[in-house]
Amino acid sequence: MRNLSDRASPELALGERLRQARELSSFSQGEAAQALGITSAALSQYETGKRRIEALTLERIARLYGVPVTYFFTALDATNQQEQSDWETALRTMAKTLASVSKAGIAKLIGLIHVLEDLYRLTATPFLGMPHHPFAALPNQEYSDYQVAELAQRVRRYYNLGIAPLLNVKSFLDAQGYQVFAIPLGEGEEALSGLFFLHPYLGAIIVFNETQAYTRYPFTLSHEIAHSLFHWNRPAVLCRVSEQTSEPLEELADRFASYFLIPQEGLQERLEAMTIKTVKHPEEVIHIARYFGVSYKAAVHRLETDRKLGASKDVFKGVKPVTLAKSLGYSPLPYEFGVRPLAPEDRLPRIFVELSYQALEKGLLSLRKVAENLGISDLELEDRLYGEVAEDSEEAYA
Repeated sequence: MRNLSDRASPELALGERLRQARELSSFSQGEAAQALGITSAALSQYETGKRRIEALTLERIARLYGVPVTYFFTALDATNQQEQSDWETALRTMAKTLASVSKAGIAKLIGLIHVLEDLYRLTATPFLGMPHHPFAALPNQEYSDYQVAELAQRVRRYYNLGIAPLLNVKSFLDAQGYQVFAIPLGEGEEALSGLFFLHPYLGAIIVFNETQAYTRYPFTLSHEIAHSLFHWNRPAVLCRVSEQTSEPLEELADRFASYFLIPQEGLQERLEAMTIKTVKHPEEVIHIARYFGVSYKAAVHRLETDRKLGASKDVFKGVKPVTLAKSLGYSPLPYEFGVRPLAPEDRLPRIFVELSYQALEKGLLSLRKVAENLGISDLELEDRLYGEVAEDSEEAYA
């Protein structure tokens, strides 16, 4: 293969890099074209240098493949391959079997992780490094409910959580040094609900599918906690919705999440406070779900596991949880309004947002670049940074 610098046409060199980036991200030409909203013929012409590519289109392609725009202008041949970290290689290899929307999600994740690495370096912030593993890695085998409940209890004890509800799992993970990302990973049985892997500098990375229902977020995050604590010896764990009841690895994490969010002692205490031994009415499920910060469906499943349902499961079907909660005096939760996209604090690691603001304050990054990294507009970032100050000043002189 000739060195790209030897090619007569710069379009040919750029086209070759476009093709290599697409193949690196495991997209077929048809998948990539569909995701970009262009024809396969147009993408083919870009890759063969027969058609000039606009800057905006090049930026969109870079985002889709999870590479910086500069990637397309770096010489590369068979004897001068760019280095790719083991974690990135593992993710891109696993992405080969995924649907195109999930491939795009993995590529987006990789791009954001590179941005976070750059933020650490730019602000001279020490990297977290590999975390301490408080529990031994578990083999991929079946476990009894008693064993899984005991694992969840051990984890709660380790983090001094007791039996109290954990109402904001994302904030808890941020406080423990996890890097938590919300990424669109598709819908349906073959979509990813989330994933986990260890980054050599950033530590534990947890991802949850932003596309799934809001009510699933706490459960998915708790599911990934199980992988981070008991399956940390794997290069990465990608969790398909379809595998959560068929793979022992996934089944363990699913049941762990249930016991972690609603601990046995905590559930028993709540039932005693409600002066009931078993749950017989949907209204009682709402009270329990709201207390523990889980979905109505998750509460029903958990009650069934502990044999605390005192009526047929049919009694609890066909319920509209939001409407029923309102009738019981509960205020609607933010996620119940279905507002998207999520705020940066809800879809990015806390440290990502913090370091972005530091870089802006120190003049290391422009406002536009920080807004782009956070996935918001320049105006929204300005409002976040200066809006409240302006309002406070006006009130002070009123």
